[in-house]
Order: sequence, then C-alpha cells, then structure tokens
Amino acid sequence: MTFPLSISQLTKIVHGVLTDSGYSHDRVSGGCIDSRTTAFGDCFFALKGEKTHGVLFADQAIARGAACVVTDSAASAAKPSKVMPAMPSLAAIDSAESDGRIIRVADSVFALQLFGRWNRQQSDALVVGVTGSVGKTTTRQMITHVLASRFSGVQSQHNYNNEIGVPLSLLQLSPEHDFAVFELAAGQVGDIAILADMVRPEFAVVTRVAATHLESFGDLDAIREAKSELPAAVASGGTVFLNADDPAVRSMAGATMANVVLFGTTADADFRATSIFSRDGICQFNVDGQSYQIQGASHLVTGAVAAIAVGRTAGLNASEIAQGLANYQLDAGRGRILQRHPWTVIDETYNASPASVLAAIQTLNDCVSARRRILVLGDMLELGPQSIRFHREVGRALKESRIDHALMFGEFADAVATGAVQTGVSLNRLSVFRDMTTLNVMLDCLLTPGDAVLIKGSRSMHMERVVMSLCAPDNQGRRSAA
Repeated sequence: MTFPLSISQLTKIVHGVLTDSGYSHDRVSGGCIDSRTTAFGDCFFALKGEKTHGVLFADQAIARGAACVVTDSAASAAKPSKVMPAMPSLAAIDSAESDGRIIRVADSVFALQLFGRWNRQQSDALVVGVTGSVGKTTTRQMITHVLASRFSGVQSQHNYNNEIGVPLSLLQLSPEHDFAVFELAAGQVGDIAILADMVRPEFAVVTRVAATHLESFGDLDAIREAKSELPAAVASGGTVFLNADDPAVRSMAGATMANVVLFGTTADADFRATSIFSRDGICQFNVDGQSYQIQGASHLVTGAVAAIAVGRTAGLNASEIAQGLANYQLDAGRGRILQRHPWTVIDETYNASPASVLAAIQTLNDCVSARRRILVLGDMLELGPQSIRFHREVGRALKESRIDHALMFGEFADAVATGAVQTGVSLNRLSVFRDMTTLNVMLDCLLTPGDAVLIKGSRSMHMERVVMSLCAPDNQGRRSAA
C-alpha cells in the first residue's frame, strides 16, 4: 500500500494525460508491472519488454481491479508479433486502448520512477540503502530482521535492485512504516547514483568490492567507483557503514560527508567480530561482549556485523539484535541447508562470482560432521576476458580445501580442473561435464549416506536443476534404499 492519492494526483506526478477525467477521483493504493499479480486499487505500469508490451495486458489488469494503467504514448501502435506466444485477442487490445483509465506518458519506466520517488518523499521512515559486489541481499535481509525486532518496516521485494525494481520497492512504503531497507545494484558507473537519488537513504551500507559483472564494468576500479555512489548520496546528518576488512570499501569514507562507521574483523573496526566459530551450518561470534548466532557459514559474519552496527546506531540493544539475527533464515539459492536423507544439500545456486565461490568452498570446509564433502560448480559468468584466469584460481583453491570431490559443469569446467591439477589435486577428485544429465547421473552414483553436497553457479547456468534432482522424492527413496 502506498500513501493515499487519487488518479488525478498520480497523473500529475507522472506527467501524464488521463484518457477520461471521469475517473480522476478514484483512489490509487499501489503499483505493479505484472497484470497477473495486480491487486485492487493498483496502478498497472504497462512497460515495454523484449518480446511484447505491457499495454497488451491492460485489460487483464483492469479486470483484476487496477485503478488505472500508465503506458507510453506510442504504445497504442503496439500489435502482437507473429512469434509472440499467448497474445490477447485484437478485441482485448482495442478494449484496453479505449479504456478511460489509461494514463499516457512519454516513458512508462520513468513514470514508475517518478511515482516511487513521490512515495518515498511522503515517508518519515528510516531508509537504509545496501550495495556491494557480493553479500548485499543477505546483508539487507539481516538488517531487516534486526530492525524488525522492535520496529515496523519493509525491504526490497525479491532482488528488486535496479531501475524498475527500486521504484517498485519504494511503493511498499506506507504511513505505518518505521524503516525500509533497499538493495541497490549497478551494471555500470552512474547506475547507483540514479537509484540513490530516488531512495534518498539516511543510512548506507557497502559490503564488498569484488570481481563481478566485469564484462560491463571492465575492472575493479570501475566497480569501486560505482559502489561509492551510495555513500556519496548520504547527507551530512546520515551514517555510512563500511566494511573495514575491504580496503576498496574503506576508501569510500572520503566519498561522503556523512558519519562513517566501520564494521568487520579488523582491530580498528567500530563494530568488530571476534571468536568466530562455524560448524555444520551454524556460526557463532562475539561483538562487544555479546554472543551472536546465525544460520550459515563464517563468511556471513560480515553481513551480520553490518546489521549489528545498523541496529545499534538505530537505538536497538544487543539482546534485541541477537534475537533478530537468530531468527534469520537463508533464502533458497543463497546457502539454504536442506536436510534430504541420507545427505545434506546446500543450495547456493542463485549466482556465482570468484569471491562467492571461495566462500562456498569455506562453507563446505565447515561441514565437519559430513562423511564427505562434494562440490558441484557451474560456470561463473560475466567475467569477460579474465574468465579463464578466475576459474583456474578457483581450481587452485581446491588444493587447500577439505573437499573430497568436485564436479564442474560448463564452458569453463576444464579451466577449474586445470587450476586444480596444477596445484597437485588428484584427478580422482575431479569430474568435468558438458551436460546436466550426465552430471546428475554421476552425482547419484557418487553420493553416499552422510555426505554434504554444495551446488553453486551463475544464474544462467540453472544449477537449481541439480538441487531439484537431489531433492526429488524418487531420488531420496532410491538413495535411502541403497
């Protein structure tokens, strides 16, 4: 639910023209971009997609209770392509085009951003922005759990962290909210500055600068520049929380006029984690004499300490924060542990980068109770010309790990295996695959009761298929019987 307003007021906010002024006094209570999830009172933003245009589904949105539809002025010329599946009938298109509830704008994406910006401006909630090459989603969720131990608030929906997702997340804000935690991502320098201008964060958290999306950024310096746009957007009365363990993040203190708080494990951190102990999916650590426990491996401590720093700065006490972190549950694809008898499955399939894969290897190392530790790794994508080098580095990391067998899948699987062999890893511990079916067959033969298997890869590799195969009822029954 957004802050209350009328269709007439919304039309002015998005610089649009309402087809029929007879609807101008109807109320708008939210915004969406998917006609299938439209709720009563929503404004449906009909955006242009790669294969179709949202205006073709305007009638569906209105039928579900949409108060109005915002679409590009040129969208009236939209017609279904011969290659587009499941398009509405021409009668449905004509009905939507002539409906009086349509607001025409020059750019529907920009209109959505204007609406999100307006809704943010109405709110007195404490707004926290989170960015970083890795760890921003987990950190955002941990901060939300901590603040929710006392306050009412919202966070980014799913991974809505771009030019469309951020304004949609902003539209969640309503008068009863005390806080909001939003995730900001970038594909190039300048992206976060635009998002931060919409979000107007009072707190900003930067997790880490690491090798991700190098195809678009080019190098780590560009990534650092992009991430520093969030601290730069915080006004002098706000607070910027920086990872003290990452020199590139620490250097962002010079990019802001706000108060700077350091978190991490280094001696000079304002909030410092000590006595870190991780075993079988549970991690314990201390900060300022208070003991904390989180679900997950030791690499998640950085995000947890960031959440502690935000919580303490927002006025929470240590026991409230400890309870909030204890209640945190890892998402599917982001390290969630699935006990699927007779083995343990660790689902890390959401995405992969060199830094996050090294963290995943440490996660398996921490599975000390497992009979054997198995890694299933898909390609790390979007690394540009350095792809082979990064995959070989991951392979070399297997040498000092406790991983008993690694199964590599994809174009760069050979590079991982080469890096491993160069450091003396036995070929008996390595398997390379070009197709998922063969990998699943091999994994089924390889696993024995008591094993822990971690699956990871970039999003486009669809490594969740391995998790689904392992967790299928027939697979569990067969393995249990064996």
